[in-house]
Amino acid sequence: MYAQPPRGGERGHHGDKKELMKDLTPQQRAELKTKRMVLALDLSEAQQKEIMKLNLEIAEKREKNKPDPEKKEKMTSDDLFERASAQLDEKIATKKRLKEILTEEQFEKFEKSHHQRGREMRRSMRGKKRK
Repeated sequence: MYAQPPRGGERGHHGDKKELMKDLTPQQRAELKTKRMVLALDLSEAQQKEIMKLNLEIAEKREKNKPDPEKKEKMTSDDLFERASAQLDEKIATKKRLKEILTEEQFEKFEKSHHQRGREMRRSMRGKKRK
């Protein structure tokens, strides 16, 4: 008997969660993200409504623009550039709207946690590539 489950073939706790999240509707994703933001940033009722609206728009766009695995393999460098450029434009617009909805203090807290999450994700991805 092993003290830890074997690596590789078996998915860990986080892998299962990620698979389950894929099955959520855009509405469900937006609600969960909004609730996490409410807890982290102590949003007012008015802010909650605006953030929910924003998160729903983002989730619906992502669902609509989800890449088809077959088309993804056939994408040219120009296609990839256009896709990346459009995603960055969306991030800029989202950031601008968040600045309008959140207080300065809330926005700073959001940015700090958002950057930390990004670093953690990049670090975990580096570890997976080495295996």
